[in-house]
Amino acid sequence: MKMAENALLSDIREVNLSYLLLAQRMLRDDYSAAIFRLGFSNEVADIMMRLSPAQLVKLAGSSSLLCRFRFDDYSLLSALTHDVLGGALQQAHATILLAKQPVEALS
Repeated sequence: MKMAENALLSDIREVNLSYLLLAQRMLRDDYSAAIFRLGFSNEVADIMMRLSPAQLVKLAGSSSLLCRFRFDDYSLLSALTHDVLGGALQQAHATILLAKQPVEALS
């Protein structure tokens, strides 16, 4: 059991580091779009951009996932998983539903 737990913690740390690096890259490439896509407030985004590589690694070392599943709302999840509007409109519908929620509700 201990070996499985260690593997799980290692996987969590790897996901955390990947997420943090991706978030920083997204923020540097297109700040406004990244804030929307990540569900960050301006304050969190500013802190994320200032983190050094050493700080990212330390933060990623947490035994808890730093990212979370943002689609707690049934209508959002349903829009992404069911072909309610067909093809291209499905993604647009999900984006509109997501944009209607304040950042605080998503983080």
